Amino acid sequence: MRYDYLHDAVKEKQPRAILEVGTWNGARALCLLTLSPQSKYYGFDLFEDATAETDAEEFNVKAHNTVSDVRARLVGFDVKLHKGNTRETLADFNEPVDFVWLDGGHSIETIRSDWENIKRCLMPGAVVFFDDYFTGGGIDTTKIGCNELVKELKHEILPIRDWVVGDGGTQIVRVFP
Repeated sequence: MRYDYLHDAVKEKQPRAILEVGTWNGARALCLLTLSPQSKYYGFDLFEDATAETDAEEFNVKAHNTVSDVRARLVGFDVKLHKGNTRETLADFNEPVDFVWLDGGHSIETIRSDWENIKRCLMPGAVVFFDDYFTGGGIDTTKIGCNELVKELKHEILPIRDWVVGDGGTQIVRVFP
């Protein structure tokens, strides 16, 4: 599974602060925090503020979760959840982080905004992963996914690919800031 890259990296790094864009139901957060229980976790998502319109804009196909449900899943860990559009919530975020999992909105505009806001918070030696590098199929990577953005960055496309509905696959990209 492509998420094994994240698990291995967090086990090795034991980060002080994890930032996840796209917390969704908190399952990935729980896994990462279980592997590095002393880490502070910052999670960003629309949560219950998501709408059919935001789903269409961000190419989202997943169900929505509430902040309270996710918070309940993460009891016992040092967690701060941020509800709202990351184009706004990340602009106000100023905490240092050394592990980033960027898997929120899928539009290139949102991914670019998320990255621009996160860069300034990176500690030296930070580990950064982007999801949604699309290959094959009819996906227009000039509008969706991180493909266009990572072209501008030092990066490595990790080999494990998961197939997406329709045609093509998605991979994780490690970025070296």
